[in-house]
Amino acid sequence: MNEPIIGDAELVARAACGDGMAFETLYRRHHVPLFRTALAMTGQVNTAEDVLQDAFVRAYRHIGRVQLAEGASLRPWLHRIVVNLARDLAARREPIVTSDTDLERFAIGGPSLERTAERRELNRIVAEAVDRLPFDQRLVVVLFYTQDMDVEQIAATLGIPPGTVKSRLYYGRVRLRAALAEDVRLVASRAMEQVYSDGRG
Repeated sequence: MNEPIIGDAELVARAACGDGMAFETLYRRHHVPLFRTALAMTGQVNTAEDVLQDAFVRAYRHIGRVQLAEGASLRPWLHRIVVNLARDLAARREPIVTSDTDLERFAIGGPSLERTAERRELNRIVAEAVDRLPFDQRLVVVLFYTQDMDVEQIAATLGIPPGTVKSRLYYGRVRLRAALAEDVRLVASRAMEQVYSDGRG
């Protein structure tokens, strides 16, 4: 018989009492979506890994302050830590030029999916368009589309009103549509030039 899954609230209580295994379980349960958020916000795997590590160090230090209701998830609290670290990093550093590999890991979601040249190019276009958004807009777009958070969850995670989330999501979408339309036109133009060149050769 399978053992019942221990909820986050109980794991937090155990971790607060010094149970390292409980905290490790929390890490295993939540680190993948948190890493994807960090990667989307920072643009580089190594930087995202540093953010994730710092986030869990902070979480470990302050786990005793957390009070979760039965059945509640620790992920929104962890997300706030990741978001704050990524925001602080963005304020201190110049924009990062991401590599194709980093972009694919964000856009595709892992190396197990089939990768054609066309899919890589499309994912690169989408990820670069997201990367060019203003930080606050990029943040809500990432949380909405890659973490499947709704407006209320994003508002709770970021500590801002739902109306602000909706506004940033709206203007982020507008910017993305404009950027993607232009990028897709450029890619299509280059493809037609290649076809024309191949036909002449």
